[in-house]
Amino acid sequence: MEPDTAQGSFWDTVEKVNQGTNAALVALSAVVLIAMAFMVTYDVLVRNIFNAPLPASVEISQLMAPYVVFLPFAYTLTVGAHVQVTLLTMRLPRSLFLSTEVLVYVLDFLFFAVLTYFSCREFLASWACDEIMLAAIKLPWWLGKFSMPLGMFFMALQCLLQLTKTIRAIKEL
Repeated sequence: MEPDTAQGSFWDTVEKVNQGTNAALVALSAVVLIAMAFMVTYDVLVRNIFNAPLPASVEISQLMAPYVVFLPFAYTLTVGAHVQVTLLTMRLPRSLFLSTEVLVYVLDFLFFAVLTYFSCREFLASWACDEIMLAAIKLPWWLGKFSMPLGMFFMALQCLLQLTKTIRAIKEL
């Protein structure tokens, strides 16, 4: 009986850490989105009132936008908000449905692991040569490129966590 309690305690801890990580990523994404909205609003106001636009505001927005997109991916998977085609799977018996979920999460993990690897290589190459954007001010292009490997890493991790949850649900049947 004790191993189950210890194992339950372990998975409870993993779930709490996962929830905290997802909340932090969503919060960071929200902060970036709000900052982007304020920057664009400020740029429009000073451009129209004082005829003094904010230098490189479009390029800065381009660096910020990927953080708004990639960081909340794992959270979206956790809450089940990703697009799913359930026309066939919703008719399956629970055990078969969970088995298909295992296959999906394995494939998802592999897909996002590959995206993490290659986007990380792209980021590191950009960072190594200090790649900059063509803009009115010097902007590090690698800063925007960091968002994809970060988001894909946590998405791949989330796929592994969903996989373990599904396998544990199969064992409970």
